[in-house]
Amino acid sequence: MTEDYRAAYLREKTLRKQAEQMLEDKSRELYDSFRKLQQAHDSMQENQKALLHNEKMASLGVLSAGVAHEINNPIGFIYSNFCTMSEGMSDIQTFVFTMDKLVNSDADGEKIREAWREGLTRYDVEYLLMDFESLTSETIEGLERVKQIVADLKSFTREDSGEMDLVDINECVRGAVNILSNQTKYHAQVHVDYGELPKVKGYFGKLNQVFTNMIANANQAVDENGDIHISTTYNNGYIEIRFQDNGHGISKEHLNLLFTPFFTTKPVGEGTGLGLSLSHGFIEEHNGRIKVESEIGEGTTFTIFLPPADD
Repeated sequence: MTEDYRAAYLREKTLRKQAEQMLEDKSRELYDSFRKLQQAHDSMQENQKALLHNEKMASLGVLSAGVAHEINNPIGFIYSNFCTMSEGMSDIQTFVFTMDKLVNSDADGEKIREAWREGLTRYDVEYLLMDFESLTSETIEGLERVKQIVADLKSFTREDSGEMDLVDINECVRGAVNILSNQTKYHAQVHVDYGELPKVKGYFGKLNQVFTNMIANANQAVDENGDIHISTTYNNGYIEIRFQDNGHGISKEHLNLLFTPFFTTKPVGEGTGLGLSLSHGFIEEHNGRIKVESEIGEGTTFTIFLPPADD
């Protein structure tokens, strides 16, 4: 009986060791698989970041010429204004120095008054002072314009932090409209209607890129002097951002493919096929959705729905 018990014990011990070894081997396999999956996930995230960066840089390349032109316009009249003001200041300085010299001489009061009246006329001092006021106002307006363009470009190119912030959708849309204004103003009429909106919890840079894509696509879809209507409203607990154009429209067979990566109906060289795909992903990341309505020859409407930030 003792021998049978010992043999059973040894068999049980052997089987337990085999089971432990199998469990350890399986655990190692699972750990190796987990590490490979983690590496694949990390690699996918890096590729996604690179893809996003490349798409943003491609968009920035298209925007850069227009932004340079938009900055060049105010810089041009600012330079012209300063040249005019410099010439005017030279005349005023001559007038002041002449009068100062006369006042410090032995000239009598009548002679000084005559010289003063003659100098005001000769150097157009009154006109110059009035002109300086308008030139200064125009120059400040131009500098504000340049400042706003640079700020909008910075918003478009900036990397979002890991934390979501409170985003003003109207300001985000306004930045997208502004940065694309040089492209749209020579091709289409852009009509914008801003409603009163609550803030959104999200990433300003990503949402700004979505809105920029929407406007750029609408501008490419319309013919010369086409119309693009943009509106923001708050309805039924959601913020709605609508982009409507009267362009060529999208065929029904293409509607279901719009958000597929690398799908595009644009000619070669005019699109990567990533804009709408990335936009769709960004909106989903903000717990929102995009609805598309289109008819051939009638135009297209993209409506973005975003939930407001929790109070």
